[in-house]
Amino acid sequence: MACNIVVLAIAFALVGRNRVVGSATTAAATTAAATTAAATTAAATTAAATTAAATTAAATTAAGGGGAAATTAAGGADTTAAGGAPETTAATVTRKPWPKPNCGAHTLTNGLRTLFLNTHNQLRGLLARGQTQTSAGWGIAPPAALMYRMKYSCNAESYAIQYVSSCQPRVLPEYTHPGHKVNTHVLRTVQTTEAGAIQNAMATWWGQLARFGMRSNMMFYGSENRRGNRNVLKWAKMAWWNNKEIGCAVRKCGTFFYTACMYSPGGNRVNQHVYKVGAVCSDCPKGECDGQALCRW
Repeated sequence: MACNIVVLAIAFALVGRNRVVGSATTAAATTAAATTAAATTAAATTAAATTAAATTAAATTAAGGGGAAATTAAGGADTTAAGGAPETTAATVTRKPWPKPNCGAHTLTNGLRTLFLNTHNQLRGLLARGQTQTSAGWGIAPPAALMYRMKYSCNAESYAIQYVSSCQPRVLPEYTHPGHKVNTHVLRTVQTTEAGAIQNAMATWWGQLARFGMRSNMMFYGSENRRGNRNVLKWAKMAWWNNKEIGCAVRKCGTFFYTACMYSPGGNRVNQHVYKVGAVCSDCPKGECDGQALCRW
């Protein structure tokens, strides 16, 4: 009888031990499952956050690109020059911001300098694309393989000031401003603003192409200097492929506005091309072509 009691006690002890071990095993399994689930949830959350960030970045990039395109299409102003932020291309190449005009406020505001610069680059870009600029008698002007994007020059502006400060429309000898050539314009009214006079001058100079035309090979022959009032000499300076710098001035002179722009190196070289005709930007150094079909330098 005593032996049976001992045996039963041992049996109960073993059963209790197995229950404890089983409970511990179950608890461990439950903990492991919970840990795995937590890790899975964390991984999923991290992946979702990463995806959302990438989507946001892509959307931001797309919006930025779209805005730049819209700005260029609407006004031709370079978004880099206007906003100062680095330009990012479709190939994710980040370029330094294009320099903004800043020569002090003694003659022009920086806003008017930017108007001069951006309008020139817009018009040069339209021409370089070879799609929209009419050349009288020759159809649409062809595309440019190389046309530089212009920068604003305070030195060139100082030369332009010399023209307008006297309020006496004239053209000084080229040797007085080496490495530069000038365009001048007189607007015979004062019923406008300085910005209006600037826009009128540039439209008049550029309009020579549509009014009088330039041969399709864009060769500047000596005969271009002998076309009388039907010449394209002012347009050619605006469009000359390696004119990299511009500086301008405008002044209200009693009954008229007087505007002048200086170009460097100047252009209008006999028996040279206004620009080389070819695939857009195909000759840009290091492939540096911006969104306006102009070559950076």
